[in-house]
Amino acid sequence: MTEFELLEMLKQTSSGIAQEFEFFLTVTFAVIFASYAVGNKLGVFPRIVICVLYLSSVLIFMLRYEILSNQIPLFQLGLAEIGSEYMKAPPAVPIIGILRRSIMVVGSIVTVYIVFRPVISQSEEKD
Repeated sequence: MTEFELLEMLKQTSSGIAQEFEFFLTVTFAVIFASYAVGNKLGVFPRIVICVLYLSSVLIFMLRYEILSNQIPLFQLGLAEIGSEYMKAPPAVPIIGILRRSIMVVGSIVTVYIVFRPVISQSEEKD
C-alpha cells in the first residue's frame, strides 16, 4: 500500500472510532431521556427489555470500537515500514482510549440504574 492509502485508512479508522463513541453517547442520552419522560408509567418487564436491548447495543459499540482501535497499530506499522514522515510525529495519547472505554462502562451502568430508578423508588416508598 502507498503512504496515501495507509494515511487515508488511518483517518477513516479514527473517524469510525469517533462516530462509534458519538453514537454510544446519543443512544445513552436517548435511553435516559425516555426513562425520565415515561417515568413511573412503564412496568418492570418493558424496563428489562429496554435494558437488554440497550446493553446489547453497548456491547456491539464496544466490540466495534475495539476492532477499530486494534487496526490503528497495523496502519502505523505499515507507515513505519515505508519510512513515512507521519511516523515522526508525536504518538497519540493513550489516555483518550482509556477514558472512552471508562465512559462507556460507567455510562452504561448509570443508564441502567436510571431506567430502573422509578421502580426502585416505588418499592422503597411501599416499605
